[in-house]
Formats: sequence, structure tokens, C-alpha cells
Amino acid sequence: MQRVIRWMFAVVATAAVLAGAGVGRGSSASAGDDPVSVVIEPQLDGSQFVTVVFHALDRDGFCQPPAGAVSLHTVLDMPADFIIEAGDGVIIETSSGPLPGARSAVGVRTFSTAANAAAGSPRRAFPPLLDGVTDECQAWVRISQSIPGPLRVLVFAPGDGGGQVGFVVEAGRETANTVPLGFRWTLVTWTGADQAPIAAALAGVRGANVTAIYGWDAASQSWLAYFPAGAGVPGANTLTVLEQGMAYWVAVDGAGGRWEMPSGR
Repeated sequence: MQRVIRWMFAVVATAAVLAGAGVGRGSSASAGDDPVSVVIEPQLDGSQFVTVVFHALDRDGFCQPPAGAVSLHTVLDMPADFIIEAGDGVIIETSSGPLPGARSAVGVRTFSTAANAAAGSPRRAFPPLLDGVTDECQAWVRISQSIPGPLRVLVFAPGDGGGQVGFVVEAGRETANTVPLGFRWTLVTWTGADQAPIAAALAGVRGANVTAIYGWDAASQSWLAYFPAGAGVPGANTLTVLEQGMAYWVAVDGAGGRWEMPSGR
């Protein structure tokens, strides 16, 4: 299961023209101006990979200017610096290639997502921050984090007049809530992300075989059910996602076990 998060950013130096923002010298930023996104990929062993993605467009809304146009604020092949300032984790890969475990990646060049998609061997790319954008400049790093705790990443890009603009990303690893599952039936409250697919959520169950999950649907005044054994049977399951903060009855086959649920953001 992977989650995509958008974060507010803090401008720590002046200037630059970034995705969705048009942030220039003397301008202010808001939550909707964020040019950095985070993709979190939890692993079955409790560790996770965190990908921090920098998105950029010029003031005219392009990565590569169209034929005949000249960009006054080029963002293609622009260097971006990623620095892990606090927390456990090492950078193991960038959009430019593998990295043998480092706390920083300097000069990661942005690439065109449109040109990348047409390449014979495209690198990994991510959805644009703005709907309808067909070509966005991106640069990213992938961080391996194995120990719970904070993870603060600084992202720097060139600004006007030779300066830099910076962004602070708080991407700490989720902490897990261990919920005991007793014999037969247990009433639990889902603490993970809202609208979490059940099949992925059940990856956190340890020492027990879940046979059924029931949830009450207030809108229809009826019970919805999920049966892992019927996951591939059309119409067998009416409960498909778990809602954060909602209670569910969980049936297990055997003496019981535990459910390691993430703490949703």
C-alpha cells in the first residue's frame, strides 16, 4: 500500500518559480502552492520507503517550452538538493540513478515527464501536482527508513539572482498501533489511513487468520462484510475499504493474534 501526501512548505530563501506556485522574489506561499510531494510505501516488516518528489514548471506553466517559445525561467535540467536534516533514513536512489546510502543528494537534475514517458527505458515518474499538466519537470529521491521516528528532509532549488529557495518536508515514519485479536470475534477501531483497501490493511495482521470483517453502514442501515476467502468472487464482499476511526467486528480462525495498524495522518 502506498500513500501520497502533500505538505505545506517553508520558504527559507528567496525566489524560484515552482509547480503550482509561481513563487518569485517577494511573493508569499500558501498550502496550495506546495511543489513537494511525498510517496510513502510501507513494507510488511514495518519499515518503509519514502520518496520525496520536487515538481517544477516555469512561469508560463511549462517544463519544456513549446516549439518557437523561449523560457525566461528554465526549470528543465535544474539541480535540486535533498538533505536529510533529522531522523533515521538514508537515500538509496534518486531520479538520476542509484545512490549507495547517503544522507544527502546534491544536484539531482529535473527531467521532463513527457520526454521520459516516450523514452525506451523510462525512469520512475509521478503524477503532476496540477490537474491537466501533460509535461512537468521532476526530481526525486527515495529514502529507506527502518526505525520509527521523525524524518525531516530539506529540498533546495535555484532561485532568482543566484540565490536558492528551500522547502521543509516532515515525512516521519508512521507509528504502529498494536491491536490484540482475541478468540473468534474482536471489536476493533481502524487507526490507519481513511478509505484504506482492506486487502492491504490486513497485511498488518500477525499470528491470526482473519476469516471475516463486518462494518455497520449508517447510510443504508445495514452490515457490510468482507471475506478474505471470497476476495476474488464478484459480489461476495460489500465492505471494500476501512474508514479511519470506525469500528469493525473481526473474526479469526484460531486462538487469536494481533493487528499492527498504522497511525494515519
